[in-house]
Amino acid sequence: MRNPAFQQAFSYENVMNFKKVYVLLLSFSFVLQVIAQSVPDIGELLESNDIESSAEGYDEMVNTLLELYASPLNINTADFDSLKRIFFLSDGQIDQILGYRKKYGGFFHVNELLWVPGVGKRDLNNLLPFITTGQRTAQEKLGILKKRTRHELLVKVKTSFPIQEGYKVYSLHDFEKKKDYERKVVSRFQGPPLGTLMKYKMNYAHFLQAGFTLENDAGEGYFTRSQRMGFDFLSAHVCLTGQHLFRRVILGDYRIQWGQGLVAWGGFASGKSDMAVGNEKSARGFSPYTSTDENRFMRGVAMSLDVLPGFSADLFFSRKKTDGNLTVADTLSEEDWLAVSLYESGYHRNQKECDKKHTLKEMAAGVSIGWNTAYFKVGLNGLYYDFSPNLIPGERIYQRYNDTGKGRYLWSLDYKTSWRGIYLFGETAFSDCGALATVNGLRGGGAYLSGCVLYRRYDKRYISHYASGFGEYSNTSNEEGVYCGIDVVPVKNLKVNVYYDWFRHFAPRYLAVITGSGWELLAQADYRHGNFGHQWRYKRECRPEDVKGQESVLRTKNEYRYQMSLKWYKTLEFRTRFSMMQYHKAQQRDLGYMVYQDVICVFPATDLKMQYRVGWFNTDSYQSRIYAYENNVLYGYSFPAFMGEGWRTYLNLSWKPVACLTCYLKAGFTIYPKQGTISSGVSEVDNNKLYDLTFQLRLKI
Repeated sequence: MRNPAFQQAFSYENVMNFKKVYVLLLSFSFVLQVIAQSVPDIGELLESNDIESSAEGYDEMVNTLLELYASPLNINTADFDSLKRIFFLSDGQIDQILGYRKKYGGFFHVNELLWVPGVGKRDLNNLLPFITTGQRTAQEKLGILKKRTRHELLVKVKTSFPIQEGYKVYSLHDFEKKKDYERKVVSRFQGPPLGTLMKYKMNYAHFLQAGFTLENDAGEGYFTRSQRMGFDFLSAHVCLTGQHLFRRVILGDYRIQWGQGLVAWGGFASGKSDMAVGNEKSARGFSPYTSTDENRFMRGVAMSLDVLPGFSADLFFSRKKTDGNLTVADTLSEEDWLAVSLYESGYHRNQKECDKKHTLKEMAAGVSIGWNTAYFKVGLNGLYYDFSPNLIPGERIYQRYNDTGKGRYLWSLDYKTSWRGIYLFGETAFSDCGALATVNGLRGGGAYLSGCVLYRRYDKRYISHYASGFGEYSNTSNEEGVYCGIDVVPVKNLKVNVYYDWFRHFAPRYLAVITGSGWELLAQADYRHGNFGHQWRYKRECRPEDVKGQESVLRTKNEYRYQMSLKWYKTLEFRTRFSMMQYHKAQQRDLGYMVYQDVICVFPATDLKMQYRVGWFNTDSYQSRIYAYENNVLYGYSFPAFMGEGWRTYLNLSWKPVACLTCYLKAGFTIYPKQGTISSGVSEVDNNKLYDLTFQLRLKI
């Protein structure tokens, strides 16, 4: 990488001439890699960049990156919000790319990104599948149009054994009391121990996108009273994209992303991670819903309009049924006959769970007006939603400000602007009860040092069922905090990320009846030399929590991690990781350990890829549990928590026998030598060994 000070010694004309020669020479060093480039391993890319999220967010990230692989971004025209979709690029790196492009003009070749301060070889390798440069001829555009007219069908089955308690069949003679037998009958699963998923997607260039999703969790029945259409969850959408007034129209299921997430945000939401300078959200407006989460989506119609140059408008209307717990209230008043709370697990395996399905009516509507100029971007957002019957906040002290879902109105104003390399962004929202929520951030820096500061304040009465703003908790309520993050590249091949977040709450929260403040610190260093990579991480969390019979105390967690990786050419990789967790709360002190070894093999001649892991874990309690990402089938998500003492091993395979078909298989095995059973309740397994198996086919035409 060139030193920026040395680059400035050249005149603009000399730089442009020398760039052409340099890029041509540089291209030869990557030519074999570019030719051999196949569909990237999205899961490996996200995990190697330490991006970990909820299952819903992870599924969206995989979908987004696969879309970018099919339709790469033009690095010469993409703006900040577009580049933000490549999740492993930090905000500072995006700023450097845009600044370099503004100063020196367009990129002649993607490898020229190595000239951008702060972008290294590893970053370029990550970016290659998702970006492009230059203008295409009419013949090339026609070929791409044909290529982009495609169909994709995905079928997956998943099971585990031995079978869980919920699948067992009992007779009346197995119980002394009839009510115990009846309780077992009501809790027994109605379907087979086999989870199934079918997804279909159709794309015609950028103009038309359609698809549907059919999904059943293991234990859910087919064509029963609760699943009359065969599958428990059905989702479908049609998305039309234009270039004039109607920029996008979606019928069916969709997501909303507005502002910084204080009013409405569906899907992946950037939060605290090892990318310390990467907290600004980049809203996409409306996007088709393709996930399997049975709650966090809209169903109806959504339109994005280009009203005037620089002015846009989003409008939507949604109406659907959702799950809820209905119980008889302790009153004789007819209108108070039902007490209601949300049921969000998505499981409908037995009669108890099926009774909660689609018991609530959820209606929502909203509008967002945007004004985009070369100097700033402003958006005005309005949302209304209503649940019928209304929700009951709950009787516990920390539930007193919970959402009632009764005719709620919310408004917000969001903005983005910059001045001399300093970037400002934020959003301020108001609810119908007069409560305020605001988040504002500032970031800046150069190639080797960048930082950000973010302040948030969410009133305890501020509630939006669809919000997902930056914060310690995901409900965007009852919180104030200051976040500071720094990314540093002190020497070549070494990157250090540090963030510190202080927060406090205005009212009691779950596990913390007495209000208080806490803080979180993360420091991570990545160093690469040759084929070796090293990663060190330290994370400390301090927050108030209740102690039985005492006032709240400051609970602390310390996480230590070291990982070493070795790449042998491009066909073999080894990863070794050691993790330790310390938990301290009053007189309780728990420890947790985990160590695992990964072996990743790629066989280009047969289009076969193998990922194998063997790991050992030992934790004192649930509080000292350790999470470990696992490779999975495409669109799959696996980020289990390990507790107790045991071993975990799995084998993940992907094979492409023909150009249009890819086969995936994951087989896992977990053993707890000192336990007689695993889990509890209807999920209990009367064994100390657990096997899991997932098989998936993906057909692309």
